[in-house]
Amino acid sequence: MIHRKLFFTFHLAFLCLIFVIPASAQQEQTASNSSAPIPSSSDAKTTNNRDYRIGAGDVLSVIVADVPELKSNRVKVSQQGTIDLLYIDHSVRVAGLTEQQVTESLRKEYMAILKEPQVTIFIEEYHARMVSIAGAVNQPKQVALTRELRVYDLISLAGGLNDKAGNVIQLVHFQPTESIENISLNDLVRKPQLNRVLQDGDFINVPESGVIYVTGNVNKPGAFPMKETIKLSQAIAMAGGVAQDSKKKEIHLVRSNGPDQTETSEVIVNLFEIEKDATKDIILKPYDVVMVPESTRAKQTRTLVQTFAGGVASALGWGILR
Repeated sequence: MIHRKLFFTFHLAFLCLIFVIPASAQQEQTASNSSAPIPSSSDAKTTNNRDYRIGAGDVLSVIVADVPELKSNRVKVSQQGTIDLLYIDHSVRVAGLTEQQVTESLRKEYMAILKEPQVTIFIEEYHARMVSIAGAVNQPKQVALTRELRVYDLISLAGGLNDKAGNVIQLVHFQPTESIENISLNDLVRKPQLNRVLQDGDFINVPESGVIYVTGNVNKPGAFPMKETIKLSQAIAMAGGVAQDSKKKEIHLVRSNGPDQTETSEVIVNLFEIEKDATKDIILKPYDVVMVPESTRAKQTRTLVQTFAGGVASALGWGILR
């Protein structure tokens, strides 16, 4: 099992590279996969937006009737989950509450200075609870969880799969712990129980068919097409080679297994031994992920920041990183 810190670092870097670097597809596999229908988002069970739990980053509009100074009050929920309002001498905690609950809480606060305060609030911008999708879809995006969303719904909101999609989607969870679930697209259509309800921070990656991923402390992390046989050392070379301070004795190879590629395994590979004896090199398979660890957590963080500076991920906001 992947060490918790390494697992989290790998997936953050992985989210970056699948946005920025496209890869080619194998047409025969693509044809069979793209024929599977994806239900419309209208199939999802919706909930009223008033049941949404407010969180850090959300923007609220607070109006108090008959008080000119409070007829138009736009406030952003702080990272501590609070808001500051005129005539209230302390921060008011709103995180985890619904619109109705916040309305009642503010009404009680203003009763200290008003006889019968009429308070109205509504959420102008949703930022607290988000899910994301990227990879072989037509419109990679982030979506606010203002209602119940399932895997099908998020794929539909992303414009559906494109003609490069492989046969597996990867559902990455960040709460309560980091984990990844590989789901066969064919099974997703046949088995309703795999159409998971998405939670805050969930990320769906739709890998292109016939690609490998190289990430971590390499010079050019990315996704690479498997047009021919590729060995582990070759994949690292395609990624520009290892950067300084790499743990070359602890290269992580994460592989999808099983008939539907929905099971994963991990092995640790010593790159020094491969460099000394080429017979120990490993032939990669589609969807393999090669992760080159860095010597310190601080360097890992700097590398991730540099990767996100590419533009696409930053432009989308990436609330999953909070």
